[in-house]
Amino acid sequence: MKIAIIGKGLAGIITAMAWKAHYPSTEIEIHYDPESPIEPVGSGSWPNLLDMLVDFQTSDPRCWPTWKSADWDQTVKTGIDYEGWGETGKSWFHEFGMHRVSMHFDPQKFCDDMGQYFTLKEGKVGYNIDANYIYDCGGSPFSGKQCTSQSFKNYDTLINPLNRVLLAETDAYSDVFCTTKTIATKDGWCFRIPLQSRTSVGYLFNTEITSDEDALKNFEEQFGSHTIIGWRSFHNYMAKNPVIDDRIFLNGNKYFFIEPMEATSVTGYMVWADRTMQHINQGIPLDTIVKENQRDIEENAAFLLYHYSQGSVYDTPFWQYAKELWNSPELMIHKRTLNNIIEMGEKGNWRQLCMNSAMANARLYGKTYNYSYFSFPSVMNCYYNLLGQDYESIPATHWLGKVDPPDSPYKRG
Repeated sequence: MKIAIIGKGLAGIITAMAWKAHYPSTEIEIHYDPESPIEPVGSGSWPNLLDMLVDFQTSDPRCWPTWKSADWDQTVKTGIDYEGWGETGKSWFHEFGMHRVSMHFDPQKFCDDMGQYFTLKEGKVGYNIDANYIYDCGGSPFSGKQCTSQSFKNYDTLINPLNRVLLAETDAYSDVFCTTKTIATKDGWCFRIPLQSRTSVGYLFNTEITSDEDALKNFEEQFGSHTIIGWRSFHNYMAKNPVIDDRIFLNGNKYFFIEPMEATSVTGYMVWADRTMQHINQGIPLDTIVKENQRDIEENAAFLLYHYSQGSVYDTPFWQYAKELWNSPELMIHKRTLNNIIEMGEKGNWRQLCMNSAMANARLYGKTYNYSYFSFPSVMNCYYNLLGQDYESIPATHWLGKVDPPDSPYKRG
């Protein structure tokens, strides 16, 4: 079988790695346009990226990087620190677990390094490629010459309060636990990602509320002077149909984009690549994988939006707007699912819920105990911490049996 991939960015490389890891005999070609640079963002990931890297190493022993030898500017990522979120502004930690870590890395270096293990073909190409299946990872349909009136017809908007980011960097810093920092600001929030050579920073905001001039001024007031790398505008979107002619699959920014909170994009690329392989090699119906993946992307967008629902330490126009978005009618179904999970978590036996989640791939009896890419404990961690409660003391009371839910200001609607 021959697989052709368009694009040598993160989604293209990850798709190629997934195929090689699971089906080593597959012939894989990556076609790319050298004039299309790799996006300088995407420096965070989840533990499943390292899982796939191990599988890839097994299929291609030429690739055997270690934490010290890899040249990706990598650092260990133990989780995500939230600062200033929720009405109390309580700092909290979304951990991967004591037994799990992930990675911060430079996407350009990672893609350049991993690309050596595949056949690379330089040049602009369309879909007229000699291959059984094609993955189009050619970048956002809303950027540059790719943005046409057809772009808006083929994509749905995902509800999100952000549409622009100020990218900056500063000196590297040492952090014992090495986390991505997600810091609330008066205009939105700011990520700080520790790499070996530098700290990557992004100040996210909404241009309809905050001008570039005000964003820069507020950024420097809160975080001090940095080297400014540039500005990026973005849409939050999802393709209405990620499959063309039953053999061409969209992936990466060609398929969807959502703001970088929780670094869900890399996991989204991997989940979709896995589902397409299940369709091709195991006969899972195409409409089934599309329906499941569209649901996951929409739930992911809803869960990220939920983070804004309890506000922050800032009572500003941005936060008033962001909180109102959570009441959008389009979110009704996804809110109901999330509310069901939270209600079960408040009342139920967490051990049983987590076991069910693992055994049934998170979908049981018409209900869900995982939400999009997020585990049940991750959902409950976010819920309790946004309310300003001490999440770390809560699992002990819920792990063995049914308990009375604590008094909570949370309103389900």
